[in-house]
Amino acid sequence: MNIIIIYQKKNLPVLQKAFASIMKSKNISTAFVDHTEYRKIQTPDKSTIYYLDITGIKKAEVEKLVKKFNNNGHSFAIIDLKNSFTDIAWLFHNNACDYLNKDMLIKPLPEKRIQAIAKLKGITPKAQTVHNYIIAKDSWKGIVPDNEYTFCFLFIEILDIDELKKHIGSEHLNHKIFSFRRYVEELLYQVDGRCWMWMDATGLFLFPFNGTSLPAIYHAIRLVLNRIIISLEHTTFNQAIRYRIAMHIGNTIYQPRGKTGTIISDCINSLFHLGQKYTTNEGLFITEEVYNFLNQKTKKMFDKVKPFEGRQIHAFKYS
Repeated sequence: MNIIIIYQKKNLPVLQKAFASIMKSKNISTAFVDHTEYRKIQTPDKSTIYYLDITGIKKAEVEKLVKKFNNNGHSFAIIDLKNSFTDIAWLFHNNACDYLNKDMLIKPLPEKRIQAIAKLKGITPKAQTVHNYIIAKDSWKGIVPDNEYTFCFLFIEILDIDELKKHIGSEHLNHKIFSFRRYVEELLYQVDGRCWMWMDATGLFLFPFNGTSLPAIYHAIRLVLNRIIISLEHTTFNQAIRYRIAMHIGNTIYQPRGKTGTIISDCINSLFHLGQKYTTNEGLFITEEVYNFLNQKTKKMFDKVKPFEGRQIHAFKYS
C-alpha cells in the first residue's frame, strides 16, 4: 500500500520525523508531495491513503479540499498541527479515515496504526503494478520521431561549475567539459545510450527500454566509483571533479537531438527536478521504477532514502 503526505512546506521536517517508522517499512511506500502539487493527483488509487496537511488553512478551503478528494474517490486522512479545524466529527462524517494533531506526532507513528486504517478501508497489497511500457523493436532502429516510447533516462551534471568558472577561462572550461562529455558518451554508447540533450555542464542520456533489464545501471555505478580516475585520466580537468547522476524509467515523445525544444514531458521535468533539486551532493540516485528492475545483488548496493515528488528514491552506497 501507499501513503502520500501532502504537506505545507514549513511542516515538512516535523512530518518526516512523524512518518519515519512508516518510511522504513517494507510493506508501505511513503511519499511527500508539496500542497501546491496536489492538484496533479487525478486518478483514484484504491491502495493509497492521502494524508492532507490542513494546518492553518481556512475552514472553507478545507471543506473544498475534502470535497475534491471525495469526488475523486481518494482515501484520505487529516493532519492538523495547530488544531485549527475544530469540527473533527465533520471530517470523519465526510470520510476522513484518520486525524493527527501535534500532540499525536511527538513520537513516530507506529506501522500498526496504518495497517489498522488500511484494514478499515479494505486496502490490500497489490499483486503487481501495471505499467504502460511502450517498447521499441530493435532498440534505436525501431524508434520513429514523433512517437512515444519507454526509455531509461540518465541525468548527469558536473557540480561546482560556478566555482570552476571563477578560476578557469570560459573557453578552457568549455574544452574541459567537452572532454568529460565525450568520455561519458563513449562509455554509455556501449550499452545503447545516446546523448539527447546537453546544456553547459548538464547532460541527459536515453536508453531504449527493453522491459526486462537495465545494463546502463552498471556503467552509472562505474562513473561513480571511478570518479577520480575519470577526472584525472579521461578528461582535461587535471583535478578531481564532482558530479551527480539520476536515473528513471518513463515515457516520452521522441525527437532527434537538436529538435527537442517542443517536447513537453512530465517524466523529463521530474528527472531534472530529481537531479538538480534533490541530489545536492555527488552520487547516483535512482527512482523506484529503476530499482525494481535490478537483480538482488545490485539492489543491496542501494539505500532507500526520502521520497521526492511522489516517488521513492534509492541512493548508491559507497561501502
